[in-house]
Amino acid sequence: MSCYLRHMKDVLEEADLHPQDRKERKEVDLAIRQVVGKDQKDKCNVVWKEVKLWLADEKQKKILVEKLKV
Repeated sequence: MSCYLRHMKDVLEEADLHPQDRKERKEVDLAIRQVVGKDQKDKCNVVWKEVKLWLADEKQKKILVEKLKV
């Protein structure tokens, strides 16, 4: 589900997201998937690969953070 969230602490902090339990982590995971254009059925490693591309580009990273704030 959210195998990559532990690698995104800085992004989650920027978006003021602090998932505390499994349910909240799942909600954040689904939000991230929606922003980067992945389906909830996609495997975690496929989603993480796309997320890494977004994080490598400052413009896309900013978009990701802003969309997660909403």
